[in-house]
Amino acid sequence: MPDTNVERERLNPQVLVDTENLTREEWLDWRRRGIGGSDVSAIIGISPFRTARDIYYDKLGIAVVEENEGNWVAMEMGHLLEDLVAKIFERKTGLKIYQIKKMFRHPLYPFMLADVDYFITMDQATRALIADTMSAFRSN
Repeated sequence: MPDTNVERERLNPQVLVDTENLTREEWLDWRRRGIGGSDVSAIIGISPFRTARDIYYDKLGIAVVEENEGNWVAMEMGHLLEDLVAKIFERKTGLKIYQIKKMFRHPLYPFMLADVDYFITMDQATRALIADTMSAFRSN
């Protein structure tokens, strides 16, 4: 745990951009400026949706990644269920969740980006809540 305000400041994420009013294309453009959590799963080979090559091409802007229909449906369903998952979490735990519609980057490693679904305050600290879902057909 950091001892001083200076050490704490070095660990606080920086706001890269306010995402609330961005179009999907603008949001994707900002995401291309670094590596986020979804990118990592593809880079290490465990994403059912994208490959490391897809990420490489996307970040360099040398090819548009085409989504196939099956992946689009699964991703859209996951996106639609995020709010429901968060509401269930809030009701089951009694913890208050909230959104901060901003993209963050790490202060020491600026290529590391985060676009967090929800936040929770617990134990006098702010925590991230990622409301991802998984299809039963894709689970192992």
